[in-house]
Amino acid sequence: MDRILIISGTALLLAASLAGCASDGSLELTTGSINQQKAVAKAVDPVCTTLSARIAELRKEGTPDRIAKVAAGKTKTANVKREALARMTELDAANKQFQQKCSTVATPKTPPKTAATAASATTDAKKAADEAAKAASKAGQAKAAAKAAAAKTAALAQ
Repeated sequence: MDRILIISGTALLLAASLAGCASDGSLELTTGSINQQKAVAKAVDPVCTTLSARIAELRKEGTPDRIAKVAAGKTKTANVKREALARMTELDAANKQFQQKCSTVATPKTPPKTAATAASATTDAKKAADEAAKAASKAGQAKAAAKAAAAKTAALAQ
């Protein structure tokens, strides 16, 4: 009987000490590793809500879907009304504003390409293509010279 009393007393003492370690000081016994603070609702910016609603409205009108169907068409030309183009421009602008003001994704800090940068890239590409053509020409000449040398060597060997 003493054994049962000692074992149950030890178990009770162990349980109480573990519960005390997990407690935050109140009488509420919870696991201490779980954050018990009440989640504070993050305030949503009204501008973001307005932009989100405008984007949804523009998409519901169906203009982006119609433009996508026209773009996927088989003909080289297509008729698109200026009104549809204006709506697509408005949708793009709303998306851009939303990304700038409301997005949590970090945007890259690289500056946009300018016309001068694009022109220099085009010039560099042309130079690289010219150099590649020269190298191919030289490779062709080297190959022809190697064939001629092989033919001379074969003629001398006979």
